[in-house]
Amino acid sequence: MSTEIRILLVDDEPVIRREMRGLLSQTKGFRVAGESSGCEETLRFLERETVEVIFSDIQMAGGSGFELAERVHRRYPKILVVFLTGYADFALDGYLYGPVDFLMKPVSEPRLRKTLERIRERLSSGDKKNEDLRVGIQTEGGYQIYRIGEIAYLEKDDRKVRIVKKDGSFARTGETLQELEEILTDYGFWRCHQSYLVPLADIEEISQERFGYAYKLRLRGDAPEIPLSRRKYYEMKELLAGRGEV
Repeated sequence: MSTEIRILLVDDEPVIRREMRGLLSQTKGFRVAGESSGCEETLRFLERETVEVIFSDIQMAGGSGFELAERVHRRYPKILVVFLTGYADFALDGYLYGPVDFLMKPVSEPRLRKTLERIRERLSSGDKKNEDLRVGIQTEGGYQIYRIGEIAYLEKDDRKVRIVKKDGSFARTGETLQELEEILTDYGFWRCHQSYLVPLADIEEISQERFGYAYKLRLRGDAPEIPLSRRKYYEMKELLAGRGEV
């Protein structure tokens, strides 16, 4: 992480962006890297620039802040989001999207300082175990927030993907395994087979099937054996070697 924490301000009211820029300019260690007035403009910005945090209004003409948070988390799961709103009721719904904090407009300097401290804590703990982090995934039952450590594995299930938790429960999502791989790779998940995505740190044993044509993985806990393709077997050895585990 750079010495300065880069922030993108997203609000369809220029006066609000100007006020936030002024407040943030008074705090060392933070820099406003850019401004945006809505969802699409924000996504275009993120394609060419890197930020650690997005401060986003909830009600905007170009799409809600909740929609923006969901789309950002899918493509850039490490970016933190802070919601700005003039209505306290929105905070109850907004926690579904995993924000660092909510700031009520007009934002006061003391309250902003608390939010910035939370951001520092979250970013400084970026090296903590992935299992404590959270990720949001759209499932058949609605948008769900998962703690990384509770996901046992993901399995292709016809045209859906099953997200299987370590307690045996599961949910289905319309996201493809490739899309989920792009999200979860940053959290230590690995594609061991064309139909499976597993947490690399949970692999306890590798067994060779009869005649040595295929392999299987045994994961920590009560998960069933997972197939490991022959090509992925050699890739996995390199990955584990890079982590100092073999």
